[in-house]
Amino acid sequence: MDTQTLYDLDIFPRDAVGRSVYEMIHCFTLTTGGKEALQRRMLQPTFDASQVRQAQQTVRFLLQHLAAWKQSFSAQEMKYLEEYFHSNLTPLEEADALHRWWYRWQYASDYAFIQSSIRRVAVFIRKLFAFVHMPGHQAAEILNDVHRICDSLYTADQNGWLTAAADHTLNSHQVFYLDHFIRVLHKTQFISLLQAFYTLDALFACAEATKVYHFTFPVLTDPGQKLELRGLYHVFLPEGIRNDVYFDQQHPFIFLTGPNMAGKSTLLKACGIAVYLAHLGMGVPAREAVIPIFDALFTDIYITDRVEQGYSYFFSEVRRIQELAEQLKAGKRMFILIDEMFRGTNVRDAYDCSLAVASRLAALHNSYTLFASHLTELAHALQSVDTIRFCYFDASVRDQQPYFNYRLREGVSDVRLGQVILRQQGVLDLLDQGIAVARNEQDTTG
Repeated sequence: MDTQTLYDLDIFPRDAVGRSVYEMIHCFTLTTGGKEALQRRMLQPTFDASQVRQAQQTVRFLLQHLAAWKQSFSAQEMKYLEEYFHSNLTPLEEADALHRWWYRWQYASDYAFIQSSIRRVAVFIRKLFAFVHMPGHQAAEILNDVHRICDSLYTADQNGWLTAAADHTLNSHQVFYLDHFIRVLHKTQFISLLQAFYTLDALFACAEATKVYHFTFPVLTDPGQKLELRGLYHVFLPEGIRNDVYFDQQHPFIFLTGPNMAGKSTLLKACGIAVYLAHLGMGVPAREAVIPIFDALFTDIYITDRVEQGYSYFFSEVRRIQELAEQLKAGKRMFILIDEMFRGTNVRDAYDCSLAVASRLAALHNSYTLFASHLTELAHALQSVDTIRFCYFDASVRDQQPYFNYRLREGVSDVRLGQVILRQQGVLDLLDQGIAVARNEQDTTG
């Protein structure tokens, strides 16, 4: 998934004050490592069908055990563990009683830190091991990884001291042995266990976000099957108007019209975010959802010129569509979102170029396209294409004020509100006043 699509859908914050989907989810993680694991997962969501299905099975399973997770682990305890694993203290080694006594006397605070940390490690492993024995864990591969690592550690600890450390005070012999066991002999396995916990932390955050935001798990289907979103809304507007969106192989292309501020861009983003979250294994912001697993998600919403590369705005738009064409040529089945194509050229050019691209995208039966445009002339030119569904957001004027109901309808909108909005915002009056001031100054100086 490319940076442009992540930017267009507000998956990550675009500036210091902007909202993002990532911020809505990462607040449920316990650890910094969990936030980083979530970030990696959201930067590169999987589009492999088996992995997407397994991710949803895992999040569904973890959703059933949110309470146990919160009761078992805390951010503070994990911070203590991280300090221990990344400590600069030289690991202890098995030593005779005299040396152990000397170390405890000479480095009393270090010894106390190591002793308490070992107990925390033991409790941590026991809790994780309990999780992997919960019914239904076979749905979650990460839990199987945790089981394997914990089991190998318990097997390697032939004395059983790692198990005992969770409940009993350790003598110095056991402390020296277990610190060497944890931070030297089996350091790689313990670090792997910590990384597995971070992955779980990220997945539990996905599960809790699904619950807190009242998302719905979609039915995941094969590529080319219908895409149906009933009661869809944008994640930033949970109280907003909900709409139904539908694609299938007979109608893989939706042409969306409507005036400025009517809701076109919001619908594009809502659809894109829903498909994106589904590929993370999460629920989606809709009442019901059936979503095919795609090979890629592509957006063309906020294109900027690339001055450092010598690209104009229009050429940047062309390059973006070229990137789409290359992916389609490679055989990828895609969900495509395009908002106001070719804004960087004159109206006639924009019409001709948009018509050429839209007519070709409408011929794709294995990819779905949601295409928004102000060019109603373009919609009329494409009305004979039977693979296109035409939808619009309506608007009206009441007492010289624009009114929007944000409800998606079948058809094409010819409503134009540009001058109404200019007047409603007082722009034209201000310009007239500016002209009057300029004339007065000219008369005075003249």
